[in-house]
Amino acid sequence: MYLAASDAGGGSANSGFGFLVAVVPTIMFGGVAALAVYLIIRAQREAARQRARAIALAAHYGFLIDASTKGPPPQRFDAFSAGHGQKVANQLWRPGSSDSVFDYTYTTGSGKNQTTHKRTCALVALPFTAPHTKIATENFFTNLGQRLGIRDIETESVRFNDVYRINGDDERFAITLLDSSAIDWLLRYIPNGPGSVTFELWGPWLLCITSRMEIDAQFGFLDWALSVPGQFPAVLTSLYPIVGQASGGPT
Repeated sequence: MYLAASDAGGGSANSGFGFLVAVVPTIMFGGVAALAVYLIIRAQREAARQRARAIALAAHYGFLIDASTKGPPPQRFDAFSAGHGQKVANQLWRPGSSDSVFDYTYTTGSGKNQTTHKRTCALVALPFTAPHTKIATENFFTNLGQRLGIRDIETESVRFNDVYRINGDDERFAITLLDSSAIDWLLRYIPNGPGSVTFELWGPWLLCITSRMEIDAQFGFLDWALSVPGQFPAVLTSLYPIVGQASGGPT
């Protein structure tokens, strides 16, 4: 009788354990799903709050704004082909101007190794047509160029060469662009210090890229970016003149 009772109890325990084995994963999955939904909703609400703030600030400062999320501008900058899932949001510009500032996001890697990169970009017109040129701190793309045998272009400034990696389609242009006056200015007057902004020039456009800024700081960043072309040698307008009218402003 004792053995029979023990067997019955063991059967009940096994039944209870089996129930837990079946139920616990379901509860855990439900909890993870609920957390994921909560995070998505919170992200959507934060994005809506940021859009509303951007729209209000744009009106306050007399700017136009496209607060939608869209693909990057049509210019063929390497920055706009980095990674995947490239998105632009909260593009700001003054009425009648083609110069703008915007949030830029892209993703590299996949799965557990996926990284989302958040940047603020200012896109401004140049008074000359630039061969494709990049002035950047050392990163994946400059390292990739070195592995492919692309030689960095060096300026007369050792300090500038230590901070930036310069490469492009026309070495003569890059050397002319970065004369002693331009180098001195770029080492002195970069927001958050030398190396905090990456520059890419192509055609009649200059792209300035920095870490993501709060929306209220982006107006000042655009004004700073607008001052950059004036630091380059005036002779470039005759050596590399613009043919026709530049296009590619905010849409």
